[in-house]
Parts: sequence; structure tokens; C-alpha cells
Amino acid sequence: MMPMSVLSILLMLVLAAALMLGIAGLQKRLSLNPEWSRKLLHTGGGLMALGLPWLFQSALPVMILSAMSLLGLLAVKGIPALRCRVGGVVDRVDRKSHGDLYFVSATGLLFLIAGGDPLLFSVPMLILTFADSAAALVGQRYGRHRFRACGGTKTVEGSTAFFCMAFFSAQVGLQIFADREPIATLLIALLIALLLSMVEDAAGRGTDNFFIPITGCLLLRV
Repeated sequence: MMPMSVLSILLMLVLAAALMLGIAGLQKRLSLNPEWSRKLLHTGGGLMALGLPWLFQSALPVMILSAMSLLGLLAVKGIPALRCRVGGVVDRVDRKSHGDLYFVSATGLLFLIAGGDPLLFSVPMLILTFADSAAALVGQRYGRHRFRACGGTKTVEGSTAFFCMAFFSAQVGLQIFADREPIATLLIALLIALLLSMVEDAAGRGTDNFFIPITGCLLLRV
């Protein structure tokens, strides 16, 4: 592994730690809703992950980075001193969801499946970063019409927000990275948004953080 890759791994780990500590401090200072804090971490982590295809030329450093990030998250959950400091940012109220662990695992596997291709990696990551956050926040704030989903309930409003943001994210990503006619890009973005909305509705207890990007990458390959 090249020295530059090692430095990039260390840089990403430092940025991730700084992001987590910063959001934890913000949560305590402003008494933020825990869901907002978690989605800030979700969005910040997703934005950092979007730079991986340009930082690393092979999957090995990304897999190492993902493994070290997983160990860090497990340490935060398992070590009382760390959990007291930043645990509220990564834990869910019911303690039964491991969305943060699924997110990190999916990022490493997505890079491996995508082969470092910016299109195959960035479009699913954009959707995971923005559409999933939009669904959670809109559903929590404006959700009135609930329906049963795997592991609990979701809202029509949240699912609608997911679809709209997934379509927008896919459309932007395809326009930047794919050499396609505009009408083809539009139809592909609509199809991806629709199918991933179904995946998001079916997934429960944080597993959407894993299945959304992996399914999105496989759909783009097709």
C-alpha cells in the first residue's frame, strides 16, 4: 500500500473523529434532537465518502478504512468513557438499530463492487446520503400517514421525500458522470428512485443504510 494511501486513511479517520466530536458538542450545546444529530453525522459521513474514488485507486485501502471505522464505532458503543462523550450521536433511542455500522460496511463493499468507478459509487452514495436523511427528517416532522414496514412503521410523507431526493440525486449524478442522452438519464433516474424507494420501505432497523447503496450500484450496472 502506497504511503499516500496511508496518509489518506489517517486523514479520513481524523476527519471522521472531528465530525463526531463536533456534532456531539453541538448536540450538548444546542440540545439538538438526537435524530437531527444522527442525520448530521450520516450526511457528513456520506459527503466524506464521496471523495473516496479520488483518494484511493484500489479497494484495499478503503476496506482497511472501513474496518478501522467499524472498530471505532464499536469502541464508542462499548467503552463507557467514549460512549458518555459521543454515544448519543451514534446510538438510537431503542438501541436495536445498527444503522451506523451498516453505513460504514456498505461504503467499503460499495467501493469494492463499483471497482472505484465514480458513477457506480457516487450515485448510490448520493442517494444514501441525502434521500435517506430527508426521509427520516420529513417523516419525523411531518409524517401523518403511517404504514407497516419491516421492523416497524414508516410514513407516506417520508417515503415521498425519499423518492424525490433519490430522483434528484440520481439525476445530478448521472448528468455529471454518465454520457447519456437527457431523456435516458431522466428515465434511469426515475427507475432507480422508484426501486430504491421500495427497498427503503422494505428495509428496517437501519438495514436500509446497507441495502440502498448496494442495490443502487447493482441497478446501475444493469
